[in-house]
Amino acid sequence: MKRIAELLLGLMAVAAVTYWLFGERLMPSEGAVAAEETGAGAAPGGGRPGGGRPGGNRAATVTMQSVELSPYVLEYQAVGTIESTARVAVVAEASGQVEELLVAPGDRVTADAPLLRLEQRTQKLDLNSAKASLAEAENALERVERLSATGSVAVTSVQVQEAQTATDLAQVAVDRAELALDRRIIRSPIDGVVGLIDARLGDYLNANAQITTVSVPEQLKVGFSLPERAVAVLEPGLSVDVLLPARIGQVFKAQITAIDTEIDPVTRLIDVEAQLQGDVTGLRHGMIANVVLVEEQEAMPAIPALSIAWSREGASVFVAEQGTVRRVPVTIRHRLDDRVWVDGTLAEGDQIVVEGVQKLREGGQVQTLQLAQAETKKRRAPRPSVQEPSVNE
Repeated sequence: MKRIAELLLGLMAVAAVTYWLFGERLMPSEGAVAAEETGAGAAPGGGRPGGGRPGGNRAATVTMQSVELSPYVLEYQAVGTIESTARVAVVAEASGQVEELLVAPGDRVTADAPLLRLEQRTQKLDLNSAKASLAEAENALERVERLSATGSVAVTSVQVQEAQTATDLAQVAVDRAELALDRRIIRSPIDGVVGLIDARLGDYLNANAQITTVSVPEQLKVGFSLPERAVAVLEPGLSVDVLLPARIGQVFKAQITAIDTEIDPVTRLIDVEAQLQGDVTGLRHGMIANVVLVEEQEAMPAIPALSIAWSREGASVFVAEQGTVRRVPVTIRHRLDDRVWVDGTLAEGDQIVVEGVQKLREGGQVQTLQLAQAETKKRRAPRPSVQEPSVNE
């Protein structure tokens, strides 16, 4: 048994090598198969050259369909975040103890309106000291200017200039003291609505500590990211649909206002912003949103996916004209289920082969299934019998 097994393995190896070396010569070529299917090599009279079974120029039986011109829709979906278009974080410009709260969360304020006040005693004292120094400098300047005007030799032009400089420096000190005092009052940077205040009376705030936010709830946008293939359709003014899990059943419209100039090299996404349109009452900054971008493209040939034939040259379809087919190269632009939109020299109404493309070649003959069934039925129909003459006749 072991010897028989070794013999069988040897025969199989020899057969594999023989097929690898001479398989193409042993197997019939595609041209021969095509000739047999279409009858290209049939000899006149219904037989094949050199004798053999008759067959005639047989046409391949296929299913055909007309080309339609139809637009297709590109749809992109993304998860975004609702953001306030005008929203500013209010921070303390100086450190100090909260002495007075002037607004409450939800209050509508105007730009530069005071929100809270820090303790100011030190700053007021500094301002009073600076003002006193300024008054003294101004009096000294006035004296030297009066003496200089009378021609007194006791006052020189240099002394007048020094008095003027001292006065200017004193004025700067006053301005600084006033600015330091003004910074003890935290003001609203814009018109809007005050958010929650992270401070209470008596709290000590450090400089640059965030206190609250002021935003405009009527001006909202949605920020989201799309794959880089969407760059071809993105442009300012394009409309998108915004759906919120918190507002089921409602669809908000938004208009693209900003598109990033770069694509993230890690995620391959591009950031986009869109301004919400219409009534946005009840929406809040930070809400999650589902964004849908739908873009309808120009009408182009739409054909069944089954009609696509693949070869080394790429995708193509077979167009039937007067019983013969020609190959037309195409480029697939979009696919939806079993339908594809293609670029190619196809016109509306062209008859293309949908089923049976695997057995076709350039210039091959085709017929529809209905025609083939009609011819078969015609051949199988009983012929009328010819009555032989009787002996008496």
